[in-house]
Amino acid sequence: MKKNTLLFLFILLTSLLQSQTVVWESDSEDYATDWSVLDNDGDGIDWGVYAGGAESFGFSPGALFYSQSWNSDTGLPLTPDNILFSTTFTIPGTATSINFKMKVAASDSGFPAEKFSVYVYDDVIGASFDDLIYEETLTTGGDGTAKDIMAPIPVSFTGKTVGIIVRHHDCTDQNQLLADDFEVSYGTLSTEDNELSLINVYPNPVKNMVTIDTNLKIDNVSVFNQLGQNVMHIRGENIINKKVDLASLTTGLYFMNIGAEGKNQSIKIIKE
Repeated sequence: MKKNTLLFLFILLTSLLQSQTVVWESDSEDYATDWSVLDNDGDGIDWGVYAGGAESFGFSPGALFYSQSWNSDTGLPLTPDNILFSTTFTIPGTATSINFKMKVAASDSGFPAEKFSVYVYDDVIGASFDDLIYEETLTTGGDGTAKDIMAPIPVSFTGKTVGIIVRHHDCTDQNQLLADDFEVSYGTLSTEDNELSLINVYPNPVKNMVTIDTNLKIDNVSVFNQLGQNVMHIRGENIINKKVDLASLTTGLYFMNIGAEGKNQSIKIIKE
């Protein structure tokens, strides 16, 4: 299964487990108030806004953002590094999951290989490319090809004022990257989900072995990394004394999804 499919399934699972609230949404109609740009490659050509035609590609009707990797005026290739910055907004401290969504497309069916990356940043620290949440090079383009992009934002940003960066880069001689319809939502555990609040894990942070602290019968355990990739799955009958060995994982932030007696709970795990 492809990485992006796993990522989508992970976010869908999280959304089903938790009630979702939109904390920020925007599009190119809000360009003057919600967005700023940076011509990082210094070629004088940056993100722009088309006044209309978005629906023909599959976006919401109206305007849309575009960034070029080919100059239609000169017929010469461009090697863009164009940065689109959102306004900042605050993630509530009660959030137990944070999800990003946008739509993106390549303008040309014959030259669709536009590469883009999405980052999140803490406004206190300032804009940077340190926290990548999504990256892709498109393979299709033209009318009707706009696709939904979904990515989890690390829960370490809970309670912080954050911003989103969309970067068009590391491609050349294609045509245009199109982007619009941005949204960030967060989830909190519902009353029903809290029936699993008896589940806990320790130690956390963990070096090797983690213990699942619950009186419930464990059905299965899955571990996902920050890109939504399933890096571990263990059936309940293979879990001895409710302990899971995480020694094979590299250092970082993970999400452990625990299935117990027909219900599920997702817990943030820090691997040392």
